[in-house]
Amino acid sequence: MASIKLILRVQQADATGSCPLYIRLIKDRKSKLITTGVKLKPKDWDGTNQRVKKSMKNSARLNAYLDQKVADASAMIADSERRTKSITAKKLKEAIKGKDSVNFMVYAKAKLKKLEKTYTINTYDNYYSQLLKFEKFVDDRDFCFHDIDIVLLQDYMNYMANTLKNNKTTQKLAMIVLSIIFKQAQAENLIDDNHYPFSKLKLEVEPSKRKFLTLEQFEKLRKHKIYGVGKAELYRDLFVFAVSAGGLRFSDVVTLRWKDYDKEQNIINKQITKTKRMHRLKIGETSTKIIQKYKIE
Repeated sequence: MASIKLILRVQQADATGSCPLYIRLIKDRKSKLITTGVKLKPKDWDGTNQRVKKSMKNSARLNAYLDQKVADASAMIADSERRTKSITAKKLKEAIKGKDSVNFMVYAKAKLKKLEKTYTINTYDNYYSQLLKFEKFVDDRDFCFHDIDIVLLQDYMNYMANTLKNNKTTQKLAMIVLSIIFKQAQAENLIDDNHYPFSKLKLEVEPSKRKFLTLEQFEKLRKHKIYGVGKAELYRDLFVFAVSAGGLRFSDVVTLRWKDYDKEQNIINKQITKTKRMHRLKIGETSTKIIQKYKIE
């Protein structure tokens, strides 16, 4: 027999301290969460009695709404269990919300892997890390596209802001990555075109604040003696080389090959990863010394 309970997710509190209220469905020790669209502050929720406290404004109306949501879910579950003796928590959730045929994370990871060659190394790594962050937030292996609505996205943004301390630019990147996956699934007719909750979001970015080393700081780093085992010296040399060799991006430095280097003229001929254009760079003494340092005869 399946059980139903209302759960206040305090770990997903927004900036005002309000938390989303979910219907938790448990069947054979496996649980699924279904959003109610209601947010409450912990002080206004009586978890024991499953009621909004009377001290909150409109508590009677909210309790009536929640009673109806639970009653509807219970009726659908009872009907499903009568028709099918063996039914899982996932199937019961589908009976309540409608069938979700596409697992979001399975599709997202597979699609991003297929698109890997179209992105730079840094972009791919950033996108993949955003997916993993969202996966940790959701914490549901059976999570599907239609589980993602505006309420969940807002909860996720609040989680990033308040728990992870992500700035607005990082929050926007997280939404962009998820929206790309949605667009890909829609292009493949896996989900309806009208199911796109991102259009209701208001995303902001923070002005970038880049800090640069002074010439004195750069020279101090370049001449610094590094002792012991590890890769600190290699990373320092990669940075110094990138700066000295015309400001090459990290992705271009780590993909350099000996065939790209003209020793006679001290010139690097390299296709830039981001623009796909060929660049011809004359390098100086500092960059040349680093190249020779790692030359294997």
